[in-house]
Amino acid sequence: MEGGREGRLGSFERELRQDGMGQAQERDAAAQASERVALEASSRTLRNSIISLTVFFALVVAMLMAVPGLESAGDTIVKASPSWVVLGVGLELLSCLGYVVLFDLVFGRIGRGLSSRLSLSELAVNSVVSVSGLAGIALGAWVLRSKGFSVERIAQRSVLIFVLTSAVNVAAVAVIGIPMWLGLLPGTTNPLLTLLPAAAAIGAIVGTLGLASWAERTATGREQSRTTVALVAIAGGVHDALETIARRDWRLLGALGYWLFDNLVLLACLEAFGRSPSFWAVAMAYLVGMMANSVPVPGGFLAVEGGLVGMLLLFGSRPASMVIAAVIVYRAISLWLPALIGSAAFLSLRREIGKPAVGVVPS
Repeated sequence: MEGGREGRLGSFERELRQDGMGQAQERDAAAQASERVALEASSRTLRNSIISLTVFFALVVAMLMAVPGLESAGDTIVKASPSWVVLGVGLELLSCLGYVVLFDLVFGRIGRGLSSRLSLSELAVNSVVSVSGLAGIALGAWVLRSKGFSVERIAQRSVLIFVLTSAVNVAAVAVIGIPMWLGLLPGTTNPLLTLLPAAAAIGAIVGTLGLASWAERTATGREQSRTTVALVAIAGGVHDALETIARRDWRLLGALGYWLFDNLVLLACLEAFGRSPSFWAVAMAYLVGMMANSVPVPGGFLAVEGGLVGMLLLFGSRPASMVIAAVIVYRAISLWLPALIGSAAFLSLRREIGKPAVGVVPS
């Protein structure tokens, strides 16, 4: 009797262990299937966006050749100085490098190799999917989540890198706009083009700090939920940004380089046609014109181009055909280079999706 009961208990325990193992295997299989679906969706989005990019530039070429009034811009493009265009390509590579350096500052604990490939993959997505860089951050968050990092950690660090990259743009509007309005920098003293954007930038800085303070107060004492995670991420990300800036880590120069070198690409493209306004005028036109990048269309097509052309004309760049040609060349460099480099990095990254980060303890 005793032996039979013990045998039955042992058999029951084995069945329980097998059931547990089976359930764990089912969960692992479900997680792997979910990761495959997400990976395929990300790959499809990137592929379709690059196709859209190709179609867009094909349509631009067709318009320049066929639409009356744009033919002069098309004729101007072929007259671009090759040396300035090559310089523009080099400057865009430096801009990409700036983002890689900044990304390493924010996510350096995941390892240099993964950090570099993931940051370049984000640039690829950002170049073909607009919405102010949020699409690339979303891709990075998904990859890190698949490697076991906590949602809270990812959300806070994602807010941090978004704040650091945005802070350079916002601060530059104020730093350039106010002196230009006062006549201390060349460009224009028109308050609508200088003082108003500068005031909006200062308001954005104050608003961000206020939002972080409000988020921290609101999250205190709340039960754990997605809303609480978002509030904590906003408060923690902004506070981390202030602490990071206070530490003066040299990698913060990556945020400056990311903006500055891309801005210089536009300046080089204008120089490629022999006429360029001052750096300050181009920088201000760039900062205000690129606000159209928040429009949720692939690559900000037409919105960004129209914004840049319009702002450069308002800041005195002439003739219009040269401005249009320069902006088209600039956009070709600033979109295609990150897209191609980042797509190669993403293909390399695909093999590691779901695998734990080597030598790193997810948190």
